[in-house]
Amino acid sequence: MPNSIKLQKYMSDCGFCSRRESEKLILQGKVFVNEELATIGQRILITDKVKVNNSILKLENKKLYILLNKPKNTICTLDDPQKRKTIYDHIKINKYLFSVGRLDFNTTGVILITNDGELANKLAHPSSKIERQYLVELEKKLSQDKLEFLNSKNVKLNGKISKQKVTKISETKYLISLYEGRNHHVKNLFLLVENYVKKLHRKSYGFLTDENLKIGEFRQLTETEISMLKNITNIK
Repeated sequence: MPNSIKLQKYMSDCGFCSRRESEKLILQGKVFVNEELATIGQRILITDKVKVNNSILKLENKKLYILLNKPKNTICTLDDPQKRKTIYDHIKINKYLFSVGRLDFNTTGVILITNDGELANKLAHPSSKIERQYLVELEKKLSQDKLEFLNSKNVKLNGKISKQKVTKISETKYLISLYEGRNHHVKNLFLLVENYVKKLHRKSYGFLTDENLKIGEFRQLTETEISMLKNITNIK
């Protein structure tokens, strides 16, 4: 079919969900193309009508790439049953977007927000090897032995090796670099050495940093930055 596109990619390009999530919806019988039940791997035209849970998807002509220096007390989901403020409330955009490298409710720092589902999915995958840098303020001083342990090859979280570089800034402040972002990863690392993270701020996600971006501020990525991200993830 000339000028066709895979259904899963279309759903991702619409900013509705990732390709993997779209496959689940198709298998669950929740996706229809021109009122007919969709199938995995189906190819469609952009003029076809795609419906998910009775909502018609529309292909976004304009891709959004926003870098936010996330403030405290915001969450990274679109809706919250507890009615807490979300990052989407903060940037005043009320539609489905992907947040790449989610941060906890009380954690600040840089986070990428986009409706480019393919890019978000590839950046989030462990194979992308994106370096993250965090500033950490601890409850108490970290001994030299414990610092050396965190920088060793013997650190495990839930049975899986965790590799990171921890650099001392002051008695209770440290810079930590790692290439993955498991749930509560940084906080759990310091719990291993019987210490508690009082404040956590992500300074950078890959080459995207908080430079000239105060907490709570956000900006559009430049065309150069977008191209760099696509090169990292091998997107043509």
